[in-house]
Amino acid sequence: MLLRTGSYSLKASSPITQVAPLATSRLTAAIAVTVLTGWVAQIDLLKNFAPGMIAMNPFTAGGLLGASIALFLRQPIDAPKERRIIGQLLAGAIIAMGGLNLLFCSHNLVGPRWLMLPPLTDGSLVEVNGARISLSFVLIGASLLSLNWKSSRGFRPAEAASAVTAIIAVLSLVAYSHYLIGLYITSTYTPASLLTSISFFLLATGVLLARADRGTLAIIVSETAAGMLARRLIPLAILLPILIGALRQTAERAGLYDPTFGAAHSATTFMVLFFAAIWWTTRMLFRIDTNRMVAEGARQKQEEQVRQLNIDKIAAERASQAKDDFLAVLSHELRTPLTPALAAASYLAEHENLSPELHEEVVAIRTSVQLEARLIDDLLDLTRITRGKIELHLEVVDVHGLLRNSLEIARDNILQKQLDLVMDFGADRHHVWADAVRLQQVFWNLINNAVKFTKKNGRITVRTVNEDGRFVFQITDTGVGIEPEQLDRIFQAFEQGERSISRRFGGLGLGLTISKRLLELQGGTITVHSEGLNRGASFKLSLASVESPKTASVSRLIADEGPAKSLQLLVVEDHPQTLRVLAALLRKQGHKVLTAECVQAAIKLLEAEQFDGLISDIGLPDGNGCEIMRAAKQRQSLVGIALSGFGMEEDVRRSIAAGFDHHLTKPIDFQELQKFVGAMAVRSNHSAP
Repeated sequence: MLLRTGSYSLKASSPITQVAPLATSRLTAAIAVTVLTGWVAQIDLLKNFAPGMIAMNPFTAGGLLGASIALFLRQPIDAPKERRIIGQLLAGAIIAMGGLNLLFCSHNLVGPRWLMLPPLTDGSLVEVNGARISLSFVLIGASLLSLNWKSSRGFRPAEAASAVTAIIAVLSLVAYSHYLIGLYITSTYTPASLLTSISFFLLATGVLLARADRGTLAIIVSETAAGMLARRLIPLAILLPILIGALRQTAERAGLYDPTFGAAHSATTFMVLFFAAIWWTTRMLFRIDTNRMVAEGARQKQEEQVRQLNIDKIAAERASQAKDDFLAVLSHELRTPLTPALAAASYLAEHENLSPELHEEVVAIRTSVQLEARLIDDLLDLTRITRGKIELHLEVVDVHGLLRNSLEIARDNILQKQLDLVMDFGADRHHVWADAVRLQQVFWNLINNAVKFTKKNGRITVRTVNEDGRFVFQITDTGVGIEPEQLDRIFQAFEQGERSISRRFGGLGLGLTISKRLLELQGGTITVHSEGLNRGASFKLSLASVESPKTASVSRLIADEGPAKSLQLLVVEDHPQTLRVLAALLRKQGHKVLTAECVQAAIKLLEAEQFDGLISDIGLPDGNGCEIMRAAKQRQSLVGIALSGFGMEEDVRRSIAAGFDHHLTKPIDFQELQKFVGAMAVRSNHSAP
């Protein structure tokens, strides 16, 4: 069964499928038009192209012209419907013409008398539309009509019909080239002329190549070794016998050798030339195969390199993850023993009955612990920023308030070095959209650097202004300054200028790097200027300003109101010194405190007692504080404060998700813890009946 497949589309048409059919149809049409012109104008040379050759019949010329037009119309796969219909009608007419001639010739190889024309004036014969020409017309018309058809098994009738037509034409061409007179001139048979054989061969080739990207011809036009071999050897197998036969006949007629030697010479020449063609093609395929193997080796080597790079990437990612995990554990282990020291120092520093000498020592202890905690935070912040894990909680922030807080934190250090602090808060619009904690961290870094790098009795100037709708903060000191070649690297990690400065003032050189990245994440900028060593430095920070809020925050009102009553608190901590110090300090504030060192002990206390608040470490020997918080929420209503040496954003998220209201990272400043406990007391007082 034949199926119409003209509607399916090609992925990509080969250039030969577009150029070859058009070229062969035009060349055939040119031959047919020339012959018809010769018959109309009675010019014998145009009828056979050479004296003595068999002339093309005008009926044959007309049929070939129609076939060439049909091929031209049918060649495009996406030809318009009208064009396809005209091409199909012409193909049908050609089949009909050839079929009628076959019918007339069914009992006699010679065509009807009315198709037989007299010889030309020079005696040249005129071909008759005999069985061979008529069959060729039927075949070429059928191939044109079924150009886009194929069977359910993939058989293409157009391919088969045009291939048979080409074979018939090639046999005629071989007969002409070898001067086999008996094959094409007898008393009862005048075969196709040389021009007719050439025209049918051109048409058959054009039809085959019109859909060469389908069926059997797809192999020939493919870029495979088989296709390349076919494209080189098939034309040679057809053309070599014809050319060698023509050369042999020319040489024999010229008397160069007799027919016997000519036959042997032709066979030998064909063998040598065809062997040379095979050898040439084989060498070319060998080079292609060698290049393919080289390319395959290069591809495999590249794949191996990519695989190794992937292995190295995975190893690097694992190493990075291991480093981050190590830093997190290290920070936890470093923070935990600092917590009781900082909490006790913070409490004692605010004690009114402490002697001046002892107060100074306590302040020094608190400052040292805070500095140690800051170094740990800087390492973790750098890891967060590098991995893109840092989270910002943006809100409207009063920058002047943050600056005053930051200067208050640095007050003791400023007084200790007897620095002259000049403040000029001249910005009218001093609210920005930012993360208050992270922005205060930036200010603390800049103020701390100015204090650290300024000599005793030096000056620090802090000023704010508004420029082009932005809030601008500038801090200038009279300290050690920055060399010009160091200005471009001052914001790079671990950069502090000369090594002598690093050893003299300490630190890791991360503060400015972190400050710059934090500002960029909040839409801000920071620049630095210095005239050189011992000539001070000036840092300028810029953020977009916003309108100030109309109402004060609820958390600020609660914090300012202070504690209203004594609380029942549960403190869970596996570090004995931290647990003892925190419990003692909270009891001194008037609160009732019960303690536990593990999850199970804490849950038992929650089952036996009612609490206003839970202050729990996250990492515990038999679990974590999140389990305690979830268990507490199921039994009673209380406020949760998480304590952890793990200060990554993921740790904070997990604690909040478990039900904690606040998350404090160790080492804990007792004053900060006291604020949260005070807010807890106010909330408990307001909720009491």
